Amino acid sequence: MTEATAESNDRQASSETRKRILAAAEKLFSKNGLDATSVRDITTEADCNVASVNYHFGGKDALYRETFRSLLLEINERRIGAIQRTMTANPNISLEEFLEAFANAFMEPIIDASRGRLFTSFFAREMIDPRLPPEIIVDEFIRPFMAVSIDAMKQVGPAMADPDRLMCLMSLIGQLVQLHHAERLFRDSRRGHGVPITLEDQIRHIVRFSAGGMHACASPNSAREHDEVHGDQ
Repeated sequence: MTEATAESNDRQASSETRKRILAAAEKLFSKNGLDATSVRDITTEADCNVASVNYHFGGKDALYRETFRSLLLEINERRIGAIQRTMTANPNISLEEFLEAFANAFMEPIIDASRGRLFTSFFAREMIDPRLPPEIIVDEFIRPFMAVSIDAMKQVGPAMADPDRLMCLMSLIGQLVQLHHAERLFRDSRRGHGVPITLEDQIRHIVRFSAGGMHACASPNSAREHDEVHGDQ
């Protein structure tokens, strides 16, 4: 075996160890939280030694931050990619069609049976007991997705100022989050009674409701005044 080959194998082994640590951390942090998860718990799950966490991440707190960030980025890439593909494929899309694409792009990652539950559990724990700087969620997660969505809304939606577009999209997201929680509540009920309307029908209702609200919020004068004050930023 040449020295170059041995070095390449070492790098690959190190990369695989890092991936196993992240996967174990995702599972345990989402299930038990930061305080109730020890480094040894993680390394036992990842089948590596305790020193590996310090070597690859610099400690448990840094691992928690990197685990959360990797989940956020994965979810964001899927959502942003879906919005961009929709706009590219259909530049003449209607507001209702865009909102349905937005809703599906928002919901798809979190209803994913394998990754979605990890993310929602992890995110819920962080909202209840914050351990990360707010800018990680705002700057790396919320702003990029909302920027792409607002740009798309400018092409398909009624005239309004960007702050109004943002509030409309946040209202839509609030409805979708509530839908997700209600869906899980009924699905997990011991009585076994599900929501009597399909998820697709509920999303279509939310889209129609939100489209009507957005048309009601449209104000050409306020949009024009906002653009004159702030310029084309």
